[in-house]
Amino acid sequence: MFQLPKGNPLFENLAVTKLKLPDVATKLANGSFTGYANFTFPDATGILVFESGKLVSTFFKAQQGQTLNDFEAMAALAEQMVTSGAGTMDVYRLSKDLTMCVHALLQGEVLYRSQELALIDIKSLLERVKNEQMNGCLRIYTDEKSAMIFYKEGDPLGFFHDGSQDIEASPGESQQLAQDPRAKLDLYTSVSADELMSHDLLDVINVLKIWEAAVARRQAELDRLNRELADKDRMQSIRLVNDLEQQIRTMYIQYVGNVGRGIVDKELTTAGGNSCLLDQERTDQFLTALEKAAKLLISVKKIAEMREKISALLAHQARA
Repeated sequence: MFQLPKGNPLFENLAVTKLKLPDVATKLANGSFTGYANFTFPDATGILVFESGKLVSTFFKAQQGQTLNDFEAMAALAEQMVTSGAGTMDVYRLSKDLTMCVHALLQGEVLYRSQELALIDIKSLLERVKNEQMNGCLRIYTDEKSAMIFYKEGDPLGFFHDGSQDIEASPGESQQLAQDPRAKLDLYTSVSADELMSHDLLDVINVLKIWEAAVARRQAELDRLNRELADKDRMQSIRLVNDLEQQIRTMYIQYVGNVGRGIVDKELTTAGGNSCLLDQERTDQFLTALEKAAKLLISVKKIAEMREKISALLAHQARA
């Protein structure tokens, strides 16, 4: 993702998790803001461009994903804000003319894209930009570096390169990049700043409804995950209790003989099923009933030994 000139910072490094998209849009619109809000996520970027409080451009791109604009970009941005759990927002104020150029870069008409600079007559291209009084952005770049020249009515407004904080008057970086045999070129054009002002995306995009829909989808997803987790925990609990019941039955039979199977089944039924093993008081009552039934079958010493082993089994299971 290419860098943009920062201009005059209004806000920087605001945590997205504390923000609501409708509030952001409303605040910038009501403040007659000119510039852009940049949303940076671990794997995506969203940009809103404003001109005198009017939303003139929306941009969203996920890592290695397609570029979205207008309604789709706003919806994707809302979804990312709600689901990401991370990210920051920076807001930079720019001049009216530079905002127009940023719009061109994000959403303007593409005259050239990924054009190898060695195969183009750059002098003739710059003359065309001037003669046709183009508004927009010329981007020259390699895999490692990039530089941009912003134009208003064919005349350069300034130069910006990766690593700089603002627009510069010198074309030094652009000239150096233009001499690199690996360099490529993009040229984006836009309507004038005044024409951009003729429309406001906030008039046609209901940001509040988009946000509420994203929040509702997120909540539905969380509810589904919670239900699945609860079901998983319940099934695991059932398996553990069933296993515990079988271990107690086996242990009891070892002490009192095969008749112990029927005794355990009877006392579990009386206790309301093996769910009694999840409650300490009911478990104690169940074990007391097993001891009482064993008095006619084994010695007091054996009963105490059995009770101790079953209690140890239950204690081990509780720690697990």
